Amino acid sequence: MLVLDKLKEYIKDNKDDIVSDLRSLIKHPSVSAQGIGIDECAGTLNSIMRDAGLESRIIRIENGNPIVYGEVKGKKGSKTILFYSHYDVQPAEPLDAWRYNPFSGIVTDDKIYGRGSADSKGNVIAIVKAIKAMLELYDELPVNVKVLIEGEEEISSINLPAFVEKNKDMLNADACVCFDGSLNPSGSPNIFAGLKGLLYVELRCKTAMVDMHSSLAPLVHNAAWVLVKALNSIKKDGKIAIPNWYDDVKVPSKKDLDLLDGIDYDLESIKSSYGVKEFIGDAKGKTALKRLLFEPTCNIAGIYSGYVAGGSKTVLPSEAYAKIDFRLVYDQNPDILLNKLKKYLKEEGYDNIDVIKLGSVEPSKTDPSESIVICTQDAAKKVYGKEPTLFPNSWASGPDYVFTKILKIPSVWTGCSPANANIHAPNEFTSISNVLDGICYVSSIIHEFSMHK
Repeated sequence: MLVLDKLKEYIKDNKDDIVSDLRSLIKHPSVSAQGIGIDECAGTLNSIMRDAGLESRIIRIENGNPIVYGEVKGKKGSKTILFYSHYDVQPAEPLDAWRYNPFSGIVTDDKIYGRGSADSKGNVIAIVKAIKAMLELYDELPVNVKVLIEGEEEISSINLPAFVEKNKDMLNADACVCFDGSLNPSGSPNIFAGLKGLLYVELRCKTAMVDMHSSLAPLVHNAAWVLVKALNSIKKDGKIAIPNWYDDVKVPSKKDLDLLDGIDYDLESIKSSYGVKEFIGDAKGKTALKRLLFEPTCNIAGIYSGYVAGGSKTVLPSEAYAKIDFRLVYDQNPDILLNKLKKYLKEEGYDNIDVIKLGSVEPSKTDPSESIVICTQDAAKKVYGKEPTLFPNSWASGPDYVFTKILKIPSVWTGCSPANANIHAPNEFTSISNVLDGICYVSSIIHEFSMHK
């Protein structure tokens, strides 16, 4: 029987060890997009997992980043729960916008700063230290636990689907908990029974061999203008204008809408946290939340062309680039949509624009009545003393589909990082208290799952 007071006392006594291990992970950059610090971080994580009592090893992926995988056998005949998270992080740029070195893991006023502190190394440490705490307090776990920590989540988990397909027997479980999320602004966990998918592409436009004098603008196509025109044609009046883009959209269902009615979520905090005056179309309340959860999106993540340094240079760009992420809802398929995008641009006459796929994940859904969803809700309520927020879908993306569609097990997405923790932005942070509570949260999920029929 898990005794939270006993667990909290253990965590308090081992606080320095927990913080030290989290800081050691943050100090390894592990930037998957740039291939920096990956092996070093995986090695450090493997050591931390072994120290916690897991039978852990590094699994090398051909032409990819290694996976750190570990297991702990529970009581004989018990159920099996699989925990997923990731050790890779987003690039830290712009570096000059950081208050501290993004890979210092500096601690100040209960906060631990650094790229990956919230997304998702704090969550990783919570999983591993929860297992360590339960083993040291109770000698064994009430269920079998498997832990899969990948190194490519921030680049769309490129190799994870093939890895899961190849290792179904090793990863076989009764349910999965993707521990890669955050708390809501009220301080209780967000729990997601589904995630949006993602298609990430780069558009490359080339109109000449080299840049030229801008006086030739009456005669020569400017790559920047061509690309801007193409981008403008993809999205019109707030909707994606590519024909048949919405054909496979199956949400929101009646069950989704019923669950939505019971959600009280402070979207207004987004405005204050990021300095936004109003949402598009002045959306508010349930209307804004419904749009956030269930609408496919087309977002320009970056655009570059010509001369962008200080001062002036009269140049006509020969090349232009744009990075676009499309968020997908159940049951859109990123490969089908990629072909629709390519076909559309060709039919619109943009033969000088190449479409390069940089990554993708499929959308995913789990029935909110599944045991793992209920157990996660119960665990959150006991640890945080508040009702968690259960969403039928997440506005973010992750490789949840490899568990629901390949392993064919129910999966829930949650985590312990603070709300509005500057994830993917400068000055990312988590807090020591968030990580310590996260250890209790993971332990409680394991306990509740072992008790649920």
